[in-house]
Amino acid sequence: IRSDLIKAYKIYKPGTNEVTDQPDPNATLSEDKARVERHGNLVDVYATEIRSHIRPDIIEVNQGDTVHFHVTNLEQTQDATHGFGIGEYNVNLSMEPGRTANVTIVANKSGVFPFYCTEFCSALHLEMAGYLLVKPSSQARAASR
Repeated sequence: IRSDLIKAYKIYKPGTNEVTDQPDPNATLSEDKARVERHGNLVDVYATEIRSHIRPDIIEVNQGDTVHFHVTNLEQTQDATHGFGIGEYNVNLSMEPGRTANVTIVANKSGVFPFYCTEFCSALHLEMAGYLLVKPSSQARAASR
């Protein structure tokens, strides 16, 4: 095929699901809308990534919570792929500019777990980090007294 016939995307429309290529209902389309929502023991994290930070950068949950991460890469530069990783929970996402990725974990381990961008994206790449704070369950707190 001739290369002039290929009509490749350079960036995706912000909030595009990386699996379906359709608008993602969980996308966060601006940094000021990044948030954490709790519904009982279900937690939705609506996060954004843009050079050189992840918002929110501190996420607090309880041990035993089910945590749904919805991460949107807000970059509009075609070479600004970002990642999202939490090593202890075996999470590693990769998102091209405009893409939204979703992953769910059960916060079954209490402690402080760093999350970070897993794709080298700029000179400030190492600034793209934060912490998942998993507070121990009431049973664990009572046993430690």
